[in-house]
Amino acid sequence: MQSDSTDLDPLDLLRLGGRHALAIVDRDGRLSAVPAVADGDRWRRAGPGDGTAEALLQLLAGTPGRSVRGRFEVVSWTSGPTPETERPVTVDQTNESIIVGDRAVVKWATHLEPGPHPAPGRLAALTAAGFSAMPTPWGVVTWRPYDGAETLVATVTGYLPGAVDGWTWAVELVKDAARSGDHATAIGVCARLGTVVADLHASLAATVTTSTRADAKRWRDGAFATLAAARELAAPGNAQLLADHDEHITAVLDRLSTLVDIPILNAHGDLHVGQVLRADDLLFVTDFDGNPVLPPTERVLPVPAAVDLAGILQSLSHVAIVAAERSELAPERLAPVDADARGALLDAYLHGLSETGHAGLHIEHALTAFRLQQVLREIVYAGRHLPRWMYVPDAALPAFLQETSR
Repeated sequence: MQSDSTDLDPLDLLRLGGRHALAIVDRDGRLSAVPAVADGDRWRRAGPGDGTAEALLQLLAGTPGRSVRGRFEVVSWTSGPTPETERPVTVDQTNESIIVGDRAVVKWATHLEPGPHPAPGRLAALTAAGFSAMPTPWGVVTWRPYDGAETLVATVTGYLPGAVDGWTWAVELVKDAARSGDHATAIGVCARLGTVVADLHASLAATVTTSTRADAKRWRDGAFATLAAARELAAPGNAQLLADHDEHITAVLDRLSTLVDIPILNAHGDLHVGQVLRADDLLFVTDFDGNPVLPPTERVLPVPAAVDLAGILQSLSHVAIVAAERSELAPERLAPVDADARGALLDAYLHGLSETGHAGLHIEHALTAFRLQQVLREIVYAGRHLPRWMYVPDAALPAFLQETSR
């Protein structure tokens, strides 16, 4: 993030009031949405303290509901008095976030992803249903290029002081349980997480439709494309495992082709522990941007609830692998915690769906296939983008195959 005097030549502007605007700019052929402030007869990039994030909050508070402003659309779920005083979020991130008055977080989409974008629809549905296990949505701003689909350019949510990111709290949770031998706290937290995921899906029930053969074929073809990429990128040990267990892996992934005439919904789409903040004893689901490995047109499509459930369950196994890497604990001491944590989450999830009358959303035979696909995606991600992460799928694949090949 920066506060500088960089001159801007905006392609489009959303006036926020006073000297402030949200600017769409072209950075060497890549579009970006950045905060802007007028400086005489020119626009410059605004930084923390310039007041542009505050101005966006004032716009949202003054225009609740949905409004169209040129090629911009503003959706606001808030009104009346707005906080002041800006400070940056200092952790590394793809986009840029500003905390305003320790009450709201404004995220500028400084790296625009071509639309359509799932977040506005997901947040609207969850807000209408009263889902509270997420940072409170204040508003979203989208922009429609002349030759493209609606694109998310800014998001405003409530700020959670003291919230801990998912990989941090989850790793510490399983390490503490393994060291003490007492799994009760880990089981309790993961059970609450299962209830949150069930509530998430129940709150999205208004979006439920029924899958078609084309849907099932797309899921199956996508999984086998991921498998092909994983075979090329896997470390030698996992490459051999993929070859040795080819028949079993093929049979598991082939189950996706049978997911016809099942309930599907506008799920989170990229649910893992890293998307879950913990503040005291409360858990909050974040980041409704969809799965980044999918093209934008697919991120907005409904999927089985098992996609989210598989993602969060498999990520708990990855938490145990990370915990072993970052401590003196042997994998054998962490494995029972992993099993208890996943069992507690799954039991609470199924109970939560049943309690809300949505038990039909759970498709048991889809769960293993989507878990396997997630492991394969971790191999591809590590191979293409983050080689130091490869130790996670290196351990996760043999564990998954041992568990499911019995």
